[in-house]
Amino acid sequence: MHVLLALLGAAAAAFWAFTYFVRAADEGREAVRDAKGLIRRGKWDRRIDQRLVENLSDPREAGAVLVYQIAAYDGSVTDRQHARMIEGMADTFSADRDTAEGLYAFARMAVGEINDAGNITRKILRPVVEICTPAEKAALIRLLEATAEIEGPPTDIQRRLIGEARRALLGDQPSAERR
Repeated sequence: MHVLLALLGAAAAAFWAFTYFVRAADEGREAVRDAKGLIRRGKWDRRIDQRLVENLSDPREAGAVLVYQIAAYDGSVTDRQHARMIEGMADTFSADRDTAEGLYAFARMAVGEINDAGNITRKILRPVVEICTPAEKAALIRLLEATAEIEGPPTDIQRRLIGEARRALLGDQPSAERR
């Protein structure tokens, strides 16, 4: 009988030790998952905390941001400006109307985050500088100029943004007006 009780006690102790170690292993795995989650969340938070223009890689999006900013300098973007910008982006970026509308919506949201794209023009234009050909860069400058003229002659602030974009994209080449 004592042997049977000793075997039952040993089995119970072994079962308790087994469950204790399994529970400890589970808690260890949970701790590792939590640590990995914190690291992932930290990386994601750093990405999310950046503004939309901090992560631009598509030159069409970059161009759309500046096109929208040019129009927004006049105040609220009018329906006429909206329609002409969509048309201009579709032509300049070789995009269909839906893509141009998407670029417009992205640009409106991005400009809403930064308030003035003129302050970070070179950062915004980085994908255009890296990817586009000189002809594509010149086409973007023409689109900016055309957008500035939709509601009348360009204002000083619009001319400054166009000039900054021209310097960033084409160097210090004079425009066709100044030649």
